[in-house]
Amino acid sequence: MISWKPIALSFGAVLLTTVILVAVDNGAELEHLEIAYLFPTAVIAVCYGSNFAFMTSFASAVATAYFLFPPRFSFYIANPLHIAELGFFVLVALIAGKIVSLLAHDAPESLLEAWRRNRGRRETSRKARGLSRLWQI
Repeated sequence: MISWKPIALSFGAVLLTTVILVAVDNGAELEHLEIAYLFPTAVIAVCYGSNFAFMTSFASAVATAYFLFPPRFSFYIANPLHIAELGFFVLVALIAGKIVSLLAHDAPESLLEAWRRNRGRRETSRKARGLSRLWQI
């Protein structure tokens, strides 16, 4: 069964970030505001993994194109540089989401498994050394 909580939180994080960025952008003509969308992508990656981080970065790209790039309130992007920025942002967001997800979810489990395997090997080698000492007497 599909859990709606991560999906709702992903879109909610993008919506909250968009509201903040539109408010900031109305007051000043700042460039590269789309970088702020890396924060909700990273948070979602930590909480729910890289699949939901991908969805968050895609929603962020759509929100950036619609609300921040001129002409506003249109998916048409007039400046080819903005298209390249958007593509680069999506690529960076995907990589960052995957790295954060791996660090938050997969790496601790694999480290724990490696520790357990290594501990088992050490105990086996200790027993073998003890037996070899017995045979040396």
